[in-house]
Amino acid sequence: MKYGDLNIDIRDVQQAQVEILLEFDRICKKHKINYQLFAGTLLGAVRHNGFIPWDDDIDVCLLREDFNRLVKVCEFELNTNFFLQTNKTDKNFVLQFAKIRKNDTLFIESSHSDCNIHHGIYIDIFPLDNVMPDTFLGSLQQKTLHLLGKINRYRLKKLCLEPNTPLKKWILLSIHYGLKAVPASWFNHLYSKFTRMFNKKETKYVSHLLNLVSKDRYKKYLVERDTFQHSILWEFESHYFPIPFNYDKVLTQIFGHYMELPPKEKQKPHHQIVEVNFNTKETEEETNVEIIQSRLHYRSF
Repeated sequence: MKYGDLNIDIRDVQQAQVEILLEFDRICKKHKINYQLFAGTLLGAVRHNGFIPWDDDIDVCLLREDFNRLVKVCEFELNTNFFLQTNKTDKNFVLQFAKIRKNDTLFIESSHSDCNIHHGIYIDIFPLDNVMPDTFLGSLQQKTLHLLGKINRYRLKKLCLEPNTPLKKWILLSIHYGLKAVPASWFNHLYSKFTRMFNKKETKYVSHLLNLVSKDRYKKYLVERDTFQHSILWEFESHYFPIPFNYDKVLTQIFGHYMELPPKEKQKPHHQIVEVNFNTKETEEETNVEIIQSRLHYRSF
């Protein structure tokens, strides 16, 4: 399967992502950090023993305390072939979770193409935070984070240019440029305050509170904390990684009849990738050689 007009096989991207996942897994095993395959990657593992054929990323999740430990140990443990990307390690990165990217590669998403960030091939690392569903404060947390998630999207200029009408574009661009007056550190701190507002309490449940937490999405990703104490190993791309012991319940809650394939027209990657490069150093060397050869050719006349 190819990326639209790009002459790039998705399978090659997937193999690079497995390489990153193995490094992540190595670090977690060494430092006894619990994690699990998550979302579409969990579905791929159970249904395909690997990637969903048209999927083009890897998702993993951890409890917030384990996520914090991971960020700390990566400072000295992560192989230099990779880069841990957060909005602290990459100041123009606007997302609230983390990615591990492979250095000297490119995997540029359309929505981020004008951002001055590390654009390497990546895996997504999601922290899960304490929640209190069916309470007033729990509802306040969800609604506030849903609003903050919407605002956060408009920090990306490309997304503000998507509407079809000039008026909508003007409104969103006004929000975008208005947000530039707000220090990114202040916004990220506010976001963090609401995601972690129950993290000092012993709550029964955790959920994925990032990426536009609608009420429906909030419930889909709601899991009991002790799910992370009872992982089982499952095959994914000829390796074995931890997944929830109650994976059937988790996948049914997120996807419904998850063993059924979607319609053919929906079997395609969803990240709108506009450029892929597996070795930017090699490309730079080839470019330099071409420049030198052209100069030599010019001097020969």
